[in-house]
Amino acid sequence: MKSAEMSLSLLEDVEEYVEQSLKTGSPEQVLRSKKQMMEHMSEVTAGINMKELRPKEKADFVLTHKNIKSLHHIGDVISGTTALQQCRVKKIDHISKAASLSLSMEAPDSSFLSVPLSSLRCSLVPVGKGHKPIQTTVTTTSTDPGVYRIQCNPSTRGTHTVKVQVYDVHLKDTSLVIPFNPYLDKITPLRTLTELKGPYGVAVSNDNNLIITESSGSCVTLLDKEGKKVKSLGGYGGSGDVKFSYPRGLAITPDKFILVSDDHRIQKISMDGYLIASVGEEGSGPLQFKYPSGIAISPITEQIYIADWDNHRIQVLNSDLTFSHSFGSKGSANGQFKHPHDIAIDSQGLVYVADSWNDCIQKFSLCGKFLCNFGGKGSGAGKLNSPVGVTIDIAATGLVYVSEWINARISVFTKDGVFVNRFGSKGSNIDQFNAPYGLTFDKDGFLYVCDFGSNQLVVY
Repeated sequence: MKSAEMSLSLLEDVEEYVEQSLKTGSPEQVLRSKKQMMEHMSEVTAGINMKELRPKEKADFVLTHKNIKSLHHIGDVISGTTALQQCRVKKIDHISKAASLSLSMEAPDSSFLSVPLSSLRCSLVPVGKGHKPIQTTVTTTSTDPGVYRIQCNPSTRGTHTVKVQVYDVHLKDTSLVIPFNPYLDKITPLRTLTELKGPYGVAVSNDNNLIITESSGSCVTLLDKEGKKVKSLGGYGGSGDVKFSYPRGLAITPDKFILVSDDHRIQKISMDGYLIASVGEEGSGPLQFKYPSGIAISPITEQIYIADWDNHRIQVLNSDLTFSHSFGSKGSANGQFKHPHDIAIDSQGLVYVADSWNDCIQKFSLCGKFLCNFGGKGSGAGKLNSPVGVTIDIAATGLVYVSEWINARISVFTKDGVFVNRFGSKGSNIDQFNAPYGLTFDKDGFLYVCDFGSNQLVVY
């Protein structure tokens, strides 16, 4: 300590000398004395004996049984019931493939709270389901001090209460939404929304309201977060001035308008059902369509990608609905289509097309350059039979989900086409489909699937 205090005093003298020179001297004088200052600082730092600043001895002591328990608290950032009660869980990330998540805790001064693993307990309690708490295993890593890895085996998805205990103190509860996880062994729906007429496409707004195209009802239906119908646009008894013939795909623009593909046209409508713009007519030229289906909007360019089903191509429109370009033609070669049915675009702007009659997913760059395809006709793992819907879980896993009309199931792939899992089969039971079509995720990781043949929307 004495050596450190002496060295600090010398350094403070140098600091005072330099600051005084900068305050009183002109720039020219400071520059002229630079060499002298540097030499002086070198002399001072060279005079500091670093060896004297290192401990020379280690304390020798013997632990007895009586004081071992009290030593558990040595080294904690804070201790004591009152102080711990002021701490809170600061961050929780998504459940990962290995059914694990990470969390950190914050002390009153906003610093990370680090505690011994032996003092930390964590459990997850499903909200409103009457389930018992899910016990967890807590680990940590040397690379992320203050961050704890929580491993668990959730049996259900949805909102869970995260309960954290440090020693005998319970921190304030916080919430975690466990989204749909394709790596879980048992995949069953949370609920179904019935009384729909041919649900074809589905989108979710930022406030988690559902928008569904009911093709058999010739309308677009808005539902609230609980699945209750708010209004229908178009169709019999609908509101607004918009009319549909057979609405299919839909998307929500960044400025919160709804784009709907109808017979040979694209309509842009407001959330309250009024027509903003309409483009398209039957044909094969620019801004002409033959039964357009899926719609996706690029997060990079805000351009609109449309699956032009019977023209066997993808048309790309600018955000003002003017024509930009198109790619693809009829065929089975790479970059060619046979009735493309749906489109999804990931966070990097890469385009995934559900190529129905070629039984595959084709992947393209932002400008339409072919990159790869995956699937292939069949009913085995990783095979596809008439894929009609495609979406990407952008918020959590980045996985690609494909609905198959003939196989009546959902298949899950990585972005590179590696098969992950599949669920569903033909039938009317709770875990079965009758022609699944459009599908999408909300921001909390819940999956929505339009079961066209069963006239219902299934929520996972």
